Amino acid sequence: MKFVSCLLCGLSLLASTAMADTYPKRTLIAGSVICSKAGDWSDMVEASTDQDEGAAGQLLTSGKCRIISAAMKVNLIEPEEDGIGALILLPSGKTANTSEKFLR
Repeated sequence: MKFVSCLLCGLSLLASTAMADTYPKRTLIAGSVICSKAGDWSDMVEASTDQDEGAAGQLLTSGKCRIISAAMKVNLIEPEEDGIGALILLPSGKTANTSEKFLR
């Protein structure tokens, strides 16, 4: 059973690596905000628009969103139609939501 679990984990990692090669590479600049869920990203955008530092701070302290301290290479999976957000693939293989303006 342990072997099967390791095999499945390895296969999913290989698949995400193969998929990453098909998406355009971008640099996520230092100081960027990312959120793991689209709903949390929407909440962060609303807090920013409303200049609600408390709501934005709560998203950050809860771990739902975080600020990137150093630039990193990511893959752009899908920009949103409104230009406010983008779905990206992090080097770890996890997806996140951020602003297209944070990508170079």
